[in-house]
Amino acid sequence: MSSRFAPDRVRQRLGELGWEPAVHFDRVPGLEGRPLRQAAVLAPLCQVGQELHVVFTERPASMRQHSGEVSFPGGRRDPEDARLRDTALREAYEEIGLLPDDVQLYGSLVRMPTISGYEVTTFVGEFAHPYELVTNPAEIEEMFMVPLEHLADPAFQRVEKRSWDGVSYDLHFYEFEGHTIWGATGYMVSVLLDFLAGRRLDEGRWTAK
Repeated sequence: MSSRFAPDRVRQRLGELGWEPAVHFDRVPGLEGRPLRQAAVLAPLCQVGQELHVVFTERPASMRQHSGEVSFPGGRRDPEDARLRDTALREAYEEIGLLPDDVQLYGSLVRMPTISGYEVTTFVGEFAHPYELVTNPAEIEEMFMVPLEHLADPAFQRVEKRSWDGVSYDLHFYEFEGHTIWGATGYMVSVLLDFLAGRRLDEGRWTAK
């Protein structure tokens, strides 16, 4: 494991996150100014052995939207959610049984649009391992964890060009044991890795607590 992903070093870097995310509406050009519904996801971390892992979920093929896709726990903001971070924590509990009080939230990473019509804010948090996570079968087909070190390995990454509404944009892919992480979630992973590497998405938008 490289020193860059040593758990204490990662935690120190994540401690620099604030509650104002980097805003990246250029991810898919052409969505600026369109009416988008608010949503939030939690990128959950836990330490297994000497490594930090990231928890992902895979949606059932039977779902009307995002069927079969790999994602972070999350969903649209409900009226009772006072803040978007509450949305992320609520959805994580509903989808994988992770209690909000058991999550140490570091802050907000990025706010971005999706072509499915959402403005999604990504929060990063950590919970203690071992933990009895229980998936909701109506929303989750499978849950798996990937070491941060694996996600950062170029051997398991690729970027492809895609077009939407006549505009070209980059699509990030990460491979792990038969799972493909891509789309909006793949982009969130790329932003997380950039942040941990010390790169900033938009100057001044990641603010210290």
